[in-house]
Amino acid sequence: MIVRNQALSSAPHPVVPTEVLAFAREQGVEPYLSPLIEWTREVYPCATRFEVFAEDDPEIANDRHIVFELDVPLDVEQSLEADRRWGEGWMRIYPYPRTCIFRLSVIPQP
Repeated sequence: MIVRNQALSSAPHPVVPTEVLAFAREQGVEPYLSPLIEWTREVYPCATRFEVFAEDDPEIANDRHIVFELDVPLDVEQSLEADRRWGEGWMRIYPYPRTCIFRLSVIPQP
């Protein structure tokens, strides 16, 4: 179930490591980090796990990302709708010029 009221989200509040905060500051995306976290909680209120971490791309040298990783008990249709909503909010919250610094990783749970 996707709830549009942030106050109703029971998704965990992730702890943002200082390494991620420093990387966001270095990349000039720090102002967007907290709003994107809250948007993610709103789009995925049923998440049972929500972690934020920095990760190097294993295939591309010097390509690093901030990953929002969640466990969610959604079916395929719900997952597609949530992904669409998250993308719309990402475009609204993170204005041009954008980089591909933020990554969303949603792990379906039974």
